[in-house]
Amino acid sequence: MTPPPESETTVSPPRGTAAEPGPGPARSAPGNRRLLWYALAVLLVGINMRPAIVAVSPLLDEIRHVTGLSNGGAGALSTLPLICFGIFAPLAPRLARRWGMERTLVAVLAVLLAGSAVRLVPELFPLFAGTFLVGTAVAIANVVITALIKRDFPQQVGLMSGLHTTMLVGGGAVTAAATVPLRDALSLTWAGGLAVWGVLALAALLVWAPKLRRDRAQPPVAAQAGGSIWRSRLAWAVALFYAFQSLLYYTATTWLPSFYIDHGWSEGGAGVLLAVCMGSAMVTSLLVPVWAQRSRKQSYLAVIGTVLCMAAFAGLIAAPTGAAVLWAAVLGLGLGAVLSLGIAYMSMCARTTHDAGLLSAMSQCVGYLLAALGPTAFGAARDLTGAWTTGLIALVILAIPMGVTGALAGRGGQVTR
Repeated sequence: MTPPPESETTVSPPRGTAAEPGPGPARSAPGNRRLLWYALAVLLVGINMRPAIVAVSPLLDEIRHVTGLSNGGAGALSTLPLICFGIFAPLAPRLARRWGMERTLVAVLAVLLAGSAVRLVPELFPLFAGTFLVGTAVAIANVVITALIKRDFPQQVGLMSGLHTTMLVGGGAVTAAATVPLRDALSLTWAGGLAVWGVLALAALLVWAPKLRRDRAQPPVAAQAGGSIWRSRLAWAVALFYAFQSLLYYTATTWLPSFYIDHGWSEGGAGVLLAVCMGSAMVTSLLVPVWAQRSRKQSYLAVIGTVLCMAAFAGLIAAPTGAAVLWAAVLGLGLGAVLSLGIAYMSMCARTTHDAGLLSAMSQCVGYLLAALGPTAFGAARDLTGAWTTGLIALVILAIPMGVTGALAGRGGQVTR
C-alpha cells in the first residue's frame, strides 16, 4: 500500500488553531458578551439533537400496547432516525452553502418542531412520519453545527466540540430519565409525552430566528475546488472511527438496561445504571476534545477510550453483577471519550469550514448507517444464543478497529482534496 500524501500526515501548527484560508470579507471579532450569547445559542441546538429521538425508548412498551405495534415495527421505529442520519447527512453541506448556516439551522429547527407536533396525533402513521421529520432535521443539524464551530470558534474548537457533545449526551440522559415522570405529572398520553420535547426546539427557534434579521445572509458560497473528500485516506480514518464508535454507543445504550434486568436488577435499578453510564460519558465528552486541541497528536486519546470500552465489555462478561456500577461508569467514560473525539475530529482534521462540513457529512453518513445495524444484530445474537456473551464478545472485537482508525485519524494531519 502506498503511503498517503505528506499533506495528510504532517501539519505544523496544532489542529484547530490555524486561521482558515479563503476569500470573503473579514469579519470583526464580536464582543465577549455577544460571543458568549452566540456560543449558548449553538449549545441550545446541541441539546435538541437527542430528546425527540430518545423519548421514544421509555414509552415504547406503552406505544406497543396501545397501538398494537409489533416487535419488528418497534425495532424499525427505533432505527429510523439512524437511517435518516446516514441518508440525509450528505445533503447538509449543499444546503448550508446555498442558504447559509444560520438559515439552514432555523429551517431544520422548524422541521424538528413540526415533527414533534405531528407526533401529537396518537396513531402509527403520524408517529412514523414525525419520527422521519425529526431524524431528517437532526441529520442536517449534526453536520451544520460541526462546520459552524469550525467557522466561528477556530481557537476554541476543542472546547466548543466538548460542550456540544456534553449537551448532546446530557440531553439524551435527561430525556431518558424524565420522559415518563413528565408524562405522568402532566397527565399526557404517550403521544403527548413524545411531543412535549418539542418545547426545546421551539426555544431554540425563538433564539435563532431573530439572528436572521440582525445578520444579513451571505450570498450563496460556490463549491470550493478540489477532489472528492471520499478519496482521502485520512477522511476514511475519521469516518470509520466515527462509524465504529457509533455502533458501540447505540448498541450499548440500547441494550444495557435489558442486560441488567436479565441479571436480577429492577427496571428502576437498570435505569439508574444507565444514568451512571450517561453521567460518566458527560465527563469525558467535555474533557477529551479540550485535551485533543492542546495536543499535536490525538492517537493516545482514541486508544484510551477504546481500552475503557473493551474493559467495560469484558467486565460485563466476567462479573455482570459483582461490579455493575463500576462497569457502567467505565463504559460511560469510554463511550463519551470516543464519541466526543469523533465529533472533534470532524473540525480538527479539516482545513476550512467547507471541508469540515464535508468531513462531518461523510463521517455521519458512514457512521450512522453502520450504527443502525448494531442494536438489531446484537438483539438477534441474544435471541439465537439465549445469552449475552456472544454479543458482548463481538463488541470487544469491534472495538479493535475503532481504536486503530481513531489512532490513524489522530496522527496530526488535515484532510486535503
